[in-house]
Amino acid sequence: MSEQRVCKTVLVVDDDQAIRESIVQVLEDEGYRGVQARDGLDALHNLRAAANAPCVILLDLMMPVMDGVQFRDQQLRDPRLASIPVIVISADSAVLGKAKSLRPEAVLRKPIELAHLLATVEQYC
Repeated sequence: MSEQRVCKTVLVVDDDQAIRESIVQVLEDEGYRGVQARDGLDALHNLRAAANAPCVILLDLMMPVMDGVQFRDQQLRDPRLASIPVIVISADSAVLGKAKSLRPEAVLRKPIELAHLLATVEQYC
């Protein structure tokens, strides 16, 4: 995978299909290309198969198969993926403490304020 990022592609990783699709729709309405993954394992497969890295990953923490913490661990171990910025998104009230060890660029609490989401994504895309 090239270090060059497709400047408007955002990978949305969340096991809740409705949330994932809603975020992608909001992003696409603003000119971004949204790519969806239902869990961390799906996201890793997607990233490793992609010709270009997304500009940012929106990552939920609580998911089946491979959660956000496990995904981030695998991402940081892969030199081709480690530099992709991650924004943690979670409904967990203790998300700030849990996300700190993941070294995300930002943490957004669900329900996500759309203006805040777009402003945060814009910083990396």
